[in-house]
Amino acid sequence: LKVALQAGAWGVGVAAVANAAIARTRAAATSQVASITTAHISSEVPLAFAIMSSVAPSRAILRVAAAAPLYPFMGGQHAARRAFSSKNYQVKRVRYPWKTELMHDSWKFLKQEMVNHFQLMPARDSTVNIHAIEWPRFMMKEEILDKGLMPSVIKRYGPPRRVAFNKEELEKVAFDEEQGHLSHLFKGRLFRIHVGEWIEECVVLDCSVHPVERLLEFVSFQRHVPGKMTAVPVPVTLSGLWGCPGYRSGGHVEIAMPTIRVECVGERIPPPFLVDISRLRLESPYGRILLKDIEKLLPSDGTARFARDYKLDEDVVMCYDPKSIPEVPLPGDWRDPNFKKRGGGYYHLTYTGFWPRQVQRS
Repeated sequence: LKVALQAGAWGVGVAAVANAAIARTRAAATSQVASITTAHISSEVPLAFAIMSSVAPSRAILRVAAAAPLYPFMGGQHAARRAFSSKNYQVKRVRYPWKTELMHDSWKFLKQEMVNHFQLMPARDSTVNIHAIEWPRFMMKEEILDKGLMPSVIKRYGPPRRVAFNKEELEKVAFDEEQGHLSHLFKGRLFRIHVGEWIEECVVLDCSVHPVERLLEFVSFQRHVPGKMTAVPVPVTLSGLWGCPGYRSGGHVEIAMPTIRVECVGERIPPPFLVDISRLRLESPYGRILLKDIEKLLPSDGTARFARDYKLDEDVVMCYDPKSIPEVPLPGDWRDPNFKKRGGGYYHLTYTGFWPRQVQRS
């Protein structure tokens, strides 16, 4: 058995079983000597244990039928094969000439079918068609809100018109994300407003929104007239994040410009910029996509361009390692912009307008 254990290079589990069997055999065999044989140790025979009776029916000894090589996780270096399996059995398939020719020419047909499919798809357009009613006479904004309507006004390039939308319908467009707040696309798209027998094409100029809740309070529109310049903030959307080499290398991908101001003179407002980052790499100090790299996403007819105060070498998307950027303390004269008043100055953190007035402690 000792020779068999050395020849077989058994694992810890098999050695423990063998030691237990040896102990039982020594206690049982008092007058006779059990002969333990090793039969046909070969790589083609699997490991097996056979119990044979050599002294008495109740006295059993361990017989090693085969040993090495074993499976790698059991201490061997090669995997064992079944005795009844073929060594190198492979299924040979017939390569018919007609099948080979079809497989060779099928990609051309598939590619052309995909090209036709995408060419027939409608162009990306973010225009929204929405219905509204005229502002009821002698009604205040608060009264219109109580009736489930959204008060609005349309300005520029004509007389101002006051309208009222379905509040729930307009808020679905404004808050298009389930857990998000006001969407960037709300101010970067064209609204085709149907009021009675006339249609107004407008963009959002300004809106009043609850700071926490997803509630609109007032929306101001401005008309968009083809041939006249209209500046809108068009949002940026990323594509190919899961295949981005920089992201897969542990880098952080960040949109440096969530919206890009675009000057439009055409009939339509460009849809959101779909930036492909599948080739963005993690470089030193950081990988980036510049504004000039996405200039090709503008309409090819020349009816839109980036705002003139932009520079084409500005960063749109960045990929960097957060650990490589050291922390820089804030300057001593820094003030939180969230507490800045519109007319100048800053709000007091503890003063609420009641007497006596409280001031910040130094």
